[in-house]
Amino acid sequence: MESFDITNRKEFMAKLLKSDLFDSFEVREVISHTAFKLVIDGKRNQDYFNDIQSDPDMVYSNYLNWGEIRKHVYELMQGHKLPTYFKIILSTKKEKTVQLSPDASTFYLNITFKDNQITCSTGTAYQDFTLDKTADQIWDERMKQFLFKYQFI
Repeated sequence: MESFDITNRKEFMAKLLKSDLFDSFEVREVISHTAFKLVIDGKRNQDYFNDIQSDPDMVYSNYLNWGEIRKHVYELMQGHKLPTYFKIILSTKKEKTVQLSPDASTFYLNITFKDNQITCSTGTAYQDFTLDKTADQIWDERMKQFLFKYQFI
């Protein structure tokens, strides 16, 4: 697990909320504290999607993609005052997880805004207990490169 302080907060938030840069991630949870506390569970309501589905062979993942709810989260966070706190927990899709490591169930990117600071931390969920932390190291390095590439850190 690594933790990264985002130094270019304005650009980071613009990319997170207004662009498709993070859209391939799955959403596990969004927590926002504004005038009220809002918790969004990223788990997909399969019944809802089965009812509106036009292609019966289409299979949806268990979690919504960031791109599916990004605009809704943006609307909740925009306003005259910043939230006092928010946390967005994103994870890799199954295909990306397997590509990075067959030992992992998923890789997490936790985005936290608190005390006017944005921090990104990484995490790994393993399929089985292991002392080998190679998957953690791979994910930590990938996220460090990603955040550096877009000049967020």
